[in-house]
Amino acid sequence: MKYFKFKTDKQGVATLTFDMPKSSVNVLSSAVLDALEKQLDKCFKDQNIKALFIESAKKDIFIAGADIKEIEQAKEQTVIDRFIAKGQEIFNKLEKLPFPTIAVINGACLGGGLELALSCDYRIATSHAHTRIGFPEVNLGILPGFGGTQRLSSLVGYAKAMELILGAKQLKGEKALKLGLVDACVPDGYLGFKKAELVETIIATKAENEIKSRRKGIVWYERLSPVRYLIATMAKKKVLAKTHGHYPAPLKVIEVMQESYGKPLDEGLKIEREAERELVMTDVSRNLIRLFLVSEQLKSETFSTKAPKEIHHAAIVGTGTMGSAIAWALDNQDIDVRLKVRKSVSAAKAISKIRKIYEGYVKRGRLTEREIALKMDKITFSVMYEGFEESDFLLEAISEDKALKQKIYKEFEAVLRPDTIIATNTSSISISALAENLVQPDRFVGMHFFNPVNRMPLVEIIPGEKTTDETIATVVQLSKQMGKTPIKVKESAGFLVNRILMPYLNEAAMLFEEGTDIELIDQTLLSFGMPMGPLRLVDEVGVDIGEKVSAILYQAYGERMHPVETLKSMVDHGWFGKKSGLGFYNYEYKTPVVNQKIKPLQKNHTSLDKDMILDRTVLIMINEAARCLEEHVVDNSGYLDMAMVMGTGFPAFRGGLLRYADQLGVDFIITRLNQFRAAYSQRFAPTDLLLQMAQKKQTFYGGVS
Repeated sequence: MKYFKFKTDKQGVATLTFDMPKSSVNVLSSAVLDALEKQLDKCFKDQNIKALFIESAKKDIFIAGADIKEIEQAKEQTVIDRFIAKGQEIFNKLEKLPFPTIAVINGACLGGGLELALSCDYRIATSHAHTRIGFPEVNLGILPGFGGTQRLSSLVGYAKAMELILGAKQLKGEKALKLGLVDACVPDGYLGFKKAELVETIIATKAENEIKSRRKGIVWYERLSPVRYLIATMAKKKVLAKTHGHYPAPLKVIEVMQESYGKPLDEGLKIEREAERELVMTDVSRNLIRLFLVSEQLKSETFSTKAPKEIHHAAIVGTGTMGSAIAWALDNQDIDVRLKVRKSVSAAKAISKIRKIYEGYVKRGRLTEREIALKMDKITFSVMYEGFEESDFLLEAISEDKALKQKIYKEFEAVLRPDTIIATNTSSISISALAENLVQPDRFVGMHFFNPVNRMPLVEIIPGEKTTDETIATVVQLSKQMGKTPIKVKESAGFLVNRILMPYLNEAAMLFEEGTDIELIDQTLLSFGMPMGPLRLVDEVGVDIGEKVSAILYQAYGERMHPVETLKSMVDHGWFGKKSGLGFYNYEYKTPVVNQKIKPLQKNHTSLDKDMILDRTVLIMINEAARCLEEHVVDNSGYLDMAMVMGTGFPAFRGGLLRYADQLGVDFIITRLNQFRAAYSQRFAPTDLLLQMAQKKQTFYGGVS
């Protein structure tokens, strides 16, 4: 009774309610599985039960999946094997109950939660926004291990099942119904009526075949071996194109589904179990699970002791790429947005950009045209200052011009309510300096979003010297409401991500100056796992912007951030990167090629090997990250790693920058940095924190090196 409550009504309809104590979510731990098994054993013996509903007592949660902490703490394969075998056995027992079983999904039904639901005879979902159904396991470096790879195909088909698992897709109730994954989808207010109707249909009219006929199932051609081989081959090609082979879990999913097709369930479960046991013990899975646990920690992080204010009306100043995308992120959460523009044509361009982002959601079937129209109606604009009096929140996203920003703040302070929060999306200017002329600097804060806003999850929250805790709490909550992960960072030039990233980009440009090929530099870092080569990234961001930020960081940090002559020369030539058509690459072609005009900017013609390229670019990032910890720019190594993964695309399978540093070992890092210092520049001098860690044999994550 610790985890489940059981009751039976007069008609013999039983309800098993999952309610994990002292937790806002339900997860499947070993203890929970034991308790579930005892309940199922009782049900087997109770001949009065006509049907069984399995429900959750948690708000917006059915079952969030298996207990990831328990998996992460397992040190031996035998422990994992017992856990997986137990889950499979108990779900088999659920599947064999001698009466109809119905999973009632109102909220998140993920991973092991969906596997439990698949073991039931029927599934009802609600159309509530919080209802999300899917298998996110590949994001943790594992696969569905309680029967998910074996049971999903019979409902949605072989190809669709593979697609859902490989894509870690989370479906709304309506989409799950359309695919045949659930048998009914209703508003949560009508759930009681639908349950009664379904029970009557199942028990009284024996309409089992009618309900099951609506499911898609495996179509006839998927039963043909050549067709399944083609499906698997195409899936593998897509996976390798996306992951470059760095993530074994998706490839293992394809292998398991291929090998187990057509075999008895027990044999298929054994194949699934052996694959899961193998994956869980890999470094990739360990690293991904650790990052997941940090992300869960950040979900509950407020970075403040004060209660946040609700934001209902927001204003945006600056309607370029960033301002428009931030306006979209607010509007998408049904927050009223008012744009301050210089001309009506600017508003039209901004609204067009917002609309374009929404159109991508329509193509993926996540929003309808009607839903978009309702959201777009919440966006208004003005060329003057009227209509901003009700704003709870103002965000400025204009160019990096301190004087112009301060002029805007002064004009808006005369219009806004005294309690309206003013935020800036600056990527480099001091928050305290920007707030120095404000009448109320306590309500001013930095909110640094990353481009493209609709895909990049990170927001750096940067308090100024006088920013209040209530202001921090409010923008942290607002960021989460916008679907972002906020991380509070101490005010410093470049904040956190750009401060660590800039030495990496500078070093890549210096490697080019010294004579190393552009493609070799970029390919080396792509092979390491970065989503894009550093020189291609400079082009994407804008060479002019990179050169400007580099100059700001040089002013703040001195020689270790010395601007690279190549970037200044490129700006002088008008080679700003992708936006101008020429940068390190030439973008006149469908597939960018190296810009041949840039070769004269190389001072030498000595090409370095891949190990040297990798170490010079990545170790200099590790050194700067250590300085950020030393200066308390961020609270801990986990938050820093999460910021780098979300803000730069640092390869998640490596666990983050500092987790990778721990794998290399601090002695190796110091030795290599000292070699580079002797050969190149003082910019490679190991920071004090690294030297102290070596002396004390410490690691970034608290272990002993």
